[in-house]
Amino acid sequence: MDVLAVILSIVLIFLAALHFYWSLFGIKDPEAVLPTKLENTTAMSPGKFGAALVGIILLLFAFIFINKALLLINHPLLGYISFGIGVIFILRAFGDFRYVGFFKTAKNSKFSALDTRYYSPLCLLMGILILILEVFG
Repeated sequence: MDVLAVILSIVLIFLAALHFYWSLFGIKDPEAVLPTKLENTTAMSPGKFGAALVGIILLLFAFIFINKALLLINHPLLGYISFGIGVIFILRAFGDFRYVGFFKTAKNSKFSALDTRYYSPLCLLMGILILILEVFG
């Protein structure tokens, strides 16, 4: 199960680095990574601070899972936090029923296609793997 924790950490670190890149250099193709409304306008535009904040949160998530492999901090609350992170990723996969997730209604954009094909399945897979790690690990 340590291998699973390390793999999850690597994915989270990569996603954090991507958000930090966006925070420093901007998003080159916003239509591909920002949810789009039915009128082809972005549903949200987090800006540089928002991208950096998401990057920091993803790094904290990565630390939670690398800690499972290295046992740097041993606190019973970390198991509940890890379980909560898994639930967050599963909820992201199901989405808000408007712009993100498997059950979105705005399906007319580049983001929508990429979300259905890559982003939501990745979130669902990560959520399931995190829950498996917590239940069986």
